[in-house]
Amino acid sequence: RVALEPVAPWPGAPLGPTGNPMLDGVGPGSYANREDVPELTMENIPCIVPLRLAEGTYLESRDPDPRGMKVMGADSELGGVVTDVWVDRAEALIRYLEVEVTTPTGAKRVLLPVPFSKIDGSRRRVWVDAILGSQFADVPATKSMDQVTKLEEDRIVGYFCAGTLYATPARQEPLL
Repeated sequence: RVALEPVAPWPGAPLGPTGNPMLDGVGPGSYANREDVPELTMENIPCIVPLRLAEGTYLESRDPDPRGMKVMGADSELGGVVTDVWVDRAEALIRYLEVEVTTPTGAKRVLLPVPFSKIDGSRRRVWVDAILGSQFADVPATKSMDQVTKLEEDRIVGYFCAGTLYATPARQEPLL
């Protein structure tokens, strides 16, 4: 089942999301139902892990360390605070920032894909244009605090992609 329905009663009308467009998995937020297992390295260990578990891996000292930085949404509102950096051991690069967000049920840790962030070392802030500060609470979570599965990665990236169109009603309107 796809969470879409026609936006008008005539034949050929465009389709729109039926629920939360950032979680429905349609349009810019669509994703493939990949295996719900972590990507593995050639050594048969999880490829993408938090820096706290990546023995021998470190951040370059000349680059800003985002841990402890506030994460600001497109509305300049606080989304959370970076608690760790997730690295890809096979590619030797940063894939995600682990962000602690406050939800009505308590604290939750979510992953922020690095391509959706701008790390401002001088201001000690991480800026995210894709979603609003309040929308960090709904980022799909991982089952484990120490690894991410292929399916979880696709759902997380899909959420941020969907935000580029659906985070605010104005984003769905013509630019002219």
